[in-house]
Amino acid sequence: MQAAILNRLERVSEEPTAHGLESARRAIEGRFLAAGEVLAQAIEGVGGLIQSLEGLAATLEPTTVATTTQQLRQAAGGLTALPERQATRRGLVEQMRACGHDLTGCISDMRRTLAYLQTYAINIKITAGGITAARSEFAVFTQEVQDRIERGRGELNAFDDSLATLCAELAAALTQEEDLAGNGLELIPAVSDGLTACAQEIVDHHGRIAAAAEHVSGLARQVQKKVAGVLAAMQIGDITRQRIEHVQQALEMTDAVEGLSADAHARLRRFIVRMLADQLVATGADFAQNVAKIGVNMAGLAEDATEILRLRDLAFGRGGPDGGSFLGRMEAYVSQALEIVERLTHSDAAALKLGQSAASAATELTAKVVNLQSIKTDVQQMALNATLKCSRIGDPGKPLAVIAVELRLHAGHMETSSHEALGALEAMVGEASRLAQAGSGAEDVTAAAGAALSEACAKLSSIGAAVETDLVGLARQGEAVVESLRRAETGLDFEREIGAIIQSQAAALTDLAGEDAPWIDDIREPLTRLLAEIGKRYTMVSEREVQRRYVEPWNLEARPEAAEPAPADDDVLF
Repeated sequence: MQAAILNRLERVSEEPTAHGLESARRAIEGRFLAAGEVLAQAIEGVGGLIQSLEGLAATLEPTTVATTTQQLRQAAGGLTALPERQATRRGLVEQMRACGHDLTGCISDMRRTLAYLQTYAINIKITAGGITAARSEFAVFTQEVQDRIERGRGELNAFDDSLATLCAELAAALTQEEDLAGNGLELIPAVSDGLTACAQEIVDHHGRIAAAAEHVSGLARQVQKKVAGVLAAMQIGDITRQRIEHVQQALEMTDAVEGLSADAHARLRRFIVRMLADQLVATGADFAQNVAKIGVNMAGLAEDATEILRLRDLAFGRGGPDGGSFLGRMEAYVSQALEIVERLTHSDAAALKLGQSAASAATELTAKVVNLQSIKTDVQQMALNATLKCSRIGDPGKPLAVIAVELRLHAGHMETSSHEALGALEAMVGEASRLAQAGSGAEDVTAAAGAALSEACAKLSSIGAAVETDLVGLARQGEAVVESLRRAETGLDFEREIGAIIQSQAAALTDLAGEDAPWIDDIREPLTRLLAEIGKRYTMVSEREVQRRYVEPWNLEARPEAAEPAPADDDVLF
């Protein structure tokens, strides 16, 4: 029996126990190191995620978003004033065109008047040809009247040509204004309402993102703390490795004891092996307890990790009803608005040019009417002189006098037509001035509306693009963090492998130590020295407690003392 025990104890430091302890130590060293690296990466990833979320919060700064969307709303509201202004301008063009029609009637009247005057002049010439006393003098008179009439026709033809050109410009401008009103400005209410709706969607969408980012940011900080706690709790791996090393060293120190008989050395070994078996049992229990806590903490991270993946939903449009489609609609509305603004800008410039041109043309036409009035005055004066000459001729001159009176009266009709023409021209000049003034002021207003729309759209598009880019990056970061946490959780399944090895080695040592406690009275002194040396290497309270249970019952004089005081945290935990 004694020989069998001795043989078993001689194999403690050999296979399989020595190898098993070394395997456990290496497994702990490798597995905990790998898991620690994964957790460290997770902490680093969470830290980067938090920084990115803070950057996103800066991009979504409420004041900036609110100010920019308000600019978009104001620009959209400014569009609603454009149709009214364009209608006013179209009304001015219509009134100018009506004045042109009035002038056309005045030209017809003046042409008719000149034709009558031509007829009366010919009649005077024919009648005077039969009167010897009046023949030569009235021939000169008739020629002068006809010269005036021809000059009047020339002025009237020039007036008619200028008016026709102006009326053509007014007709083209009116067509353009009506086309703009029918095919452009009618879209403004829908565009304005669409832009306002987009602005609200942007505010709502960014609000959802900001709220989610804030939630995930807080969650990420909690995850960071939890992972850091798990990483700190993984010191159990280093502690367990040290305790296994202490067992290995104790076995080596036991083998190195000299000066004892084989039987005494065997009993000393049985005592130490029994104590070391209990050390491994305690080590395994502490290891299992702390690894279980790590597992519980890691399991609690799973729900938090799932919440982090909400960033992915936001990034790819699964977190909201529309995703990012409102940005496309906003740009489409802005594009329509800018097209309308561009057409209005061209129309404003054309109105300014037309107003200035019409005012200048009306001024020139007024000068032509004044010339026609002077011709009328000349004809009336000549007709009055002819009447006086007829009275000196006597009865033969009476027929000429009658014709001269008719000539003077019809020349007066030219006065009526010219007054109407001047009135129409004065009205046209007024409308043209107002049209030019409206075109000048409107061009700036229209340009400002376009600039405001472009600026607001550019800012919101920039913010939107930055947010979408950030979200995609955040989603990838979040997925990487979740994946690292999952890998860490898988790598933290220590109990099945390492715990089983510790238990098996404890069982092997227990089996080698045998069931009965050895007799140690004759080896008390070397055993006490050995226990003191073993105790100096202990760094954990639990190790010293196990050894104390073996020292005190045997009244061994030496008490185990640690080479260095154990850390306060170790005293509390172990």
